[in-house]
Amino acid sequence: MALPFKSILAFGASLTAFGCAAGQSASQTQAPDDVRALLAPTDVLLAYKTADLYGDGTAAAVIVVRHRVDGASDYDFENNPCELVVLRRREQGKLVEAARSKKAVDCTYNDIARNAPAMSLEDNLSLATARITYANQKAKGDSTLYFAWSKDKNSWYLQRATTSNADGNTVVKESASYPKDFSWTTMATLDPEALAEVLDRQEKTSK
Repeated sequence: MALPFKSILAFGASLTAFGCAAGQSASQTQAPDDVRALLAPTDVLLAYKTADLYGDGTAAAVIVVRHRVDGASDYDFENNPCELVVLRRREQGKLVEAARSKKAVDCTYNDIARNAPAMSLEDNLSLATARITYANQKAKGDSTLYFAWSKDKNSWYLQRATTSNADGNTVVKESASYPKDFSWTTMATLDPEALAEVLDRQEKTSK
């Protein structure tokens, strides 16, 4: 299931398209060839955006990719086919993977994401300096993950999570945050099922 970042060091000389202005999304065109070259032929790129994620004046990127799963009709989160991957440009223009989550993008229980066409989930992804937000859209609501960058720990971590669900004419909302409601959770160690239990324990609001 791992994203095949093949020959990453070879892309250093071809990053001109990747280095678009910080904060500018490339969604109106498509991801540049060097980013697409990181994917397997059967992968589907669902989202690609760039921003000055690290506050250093250079454009980093986040992609959402769905891998093909052969012979599986009933997934679980251990075999979730979608990943959220953070890419960072290093010295001499080298593109490297900075972080990833195999469980942030729900293609296990979420039919919308599981069947989404290429580049169709860009509106679910939001970027800003030291911030990455991804919303898993559901038929009657959403579950949204808010990741933040910790300079001290050199790591992307889950800062907050929210859910909303329509119940008739009422929208029920739940919210949990670090460190009040859950312990330190890196992007890589995110566990949606454990997080759902935390959210279920929170006081619900409705409107």
